[in-house]
Amino acid sequence: MKRIVLILAVLPYLAMAAWAQETLGVEEAVRLALANNASLVQSSIALDTAKRTLDVSWNGLLPSLSVGAGASRPNVPSPGSTGSGESYYGTASAGISLSTAVMGSMQVARSQYDSAGLAFQVSRRDVELSVRKAYYSILLTRESMLVIERSIETAQNNYNQAEVRRKAGLAPELDSLTALVALEKIKPTLASAQVTYENQLADFRQLMGMAQDQALSFSDSLDTATALISDTTAAPSEETVYSAKDKSPAVTMLAAALALARTRKAAADRAVYSPGLSLSMSYRPTWSNDTSKDSGSVSAVLSFSTDKLLPWSQERQAAAVAADSVATAESKLAEARIGAGLSAKSLARRIAQARGSLRALRLNVTLAERTYALTDEAYRFGTKDVLAVQNAQDNLQSARMQVLSQMNTLISAVLDLEYALGVPFGTLGRQS
Repeated sequence: MKRIVLILAVLPYLAMAAWAQETLGVEEAVRLALANNASLVQSSIALDTAKRTLDVSWNGLLPSLSVGAGASRPNVPSPGSTGSGESYYGTASAGISLSTAVMGSMQVARSQYDSAGLAFQVSRRDVELSVRKAYYSILLTRESMLVIERSIETAQNNYNQAEVRRKAGLAPELDSLTALVALEKIKPTLASAQVTYENQLADFRQLMGMAQDQALSFSDSLDTATALISDTTAAPSEETVYSAKDKSPAVTMLAAALALARTRKAAADRAVYSPGLSLSMSYRPTWSNDTSKDSGSVSAVLSFSTDKLLPWSQERQAAAVAADSVATAESKLAEARIGAGLSAKSLARRIAQARGSLRALRLNVTLAERTYALTDEAYRFGTKDVLAVQNAQDNLQSARMQVLSQMNTLISAVLDLEYALGVPFGTLGRQS
């Protein structure tokens, strides 16, 4: 009965602990980051600002309106006047100036909004790539810690075995001391990995927009991710890799920058060579000595400032700067297209190399495990010394760490290639 009461008392705390700890797969991590990442919030604000600017870019077409009223009285009445000479009047006027500059500003606002929208989408891709890489990097460190812990356990067993043999007079004291040194050398490696792991978790929480005291656990594994992009997965075709020169986020951003520069150049050119049209209307009713009269005017003026044609004019200088911006953007885009294609090809080669290396490294782990088992057995029978056992253990740990590192390299290369190709993450892993 006491045990049942204790369980019932502890259950709420267990439930709270389970609720407080966030268990994340990589897809859940991506969704949370896209909803909470600080840089995405800032990019969204920039997009809203560009949208607001676009929505009011037509305000240059609004007419100017003014109304007024007044009264006047002469100091000396006019001869023969029957009244005091007071008069009252009202005024109303409207005017509008039409120029290509207004249309140009509207087009620039539209291009800026498109660029901001693209920048927001690229920011989402950047965040998703960072989250996925950080997730698998954390898994790599965690798996590395497990490998180190297994090595510590093995080293502890070796030391215990050496001590038993020493006490039984079957091994010299040097064997026991060597095994102890090997054990103590591994422990700082684990402490260093733990520090790295905690730092990675802190950076990951910041990337996710989480509180730093949020407990985390991870449901995916390197093995699961690597299985999706194993050597049975079809390699991306040459045509697919080549498409990175047009689909890479860096290329698309520079293409948008070029479109914006061209829009600004067109607006600057129109500001130099296009005339302006001004339309105005005024109305003025006047009341004086029980009489009234109306006056008003309507005018339309088409004008062109020849000063703008001078090479040193502000408008011509602005057009020249805009032309330079277009030329610079074209050069950057051409360079980025070449770089994106080369980078994608390099990533494809890295993926192929990593797949081959991973197969060989896994075989190496199998060999190292077998070698260590045989060496340990030989030591227990007295045909191998403790240094041979230590070397076999070091080789086994190194082989396991190499596999983990190569798995992470393969995953990162696939993620980078998917990013460069502008395809959804996981596309290459789903190919078969």
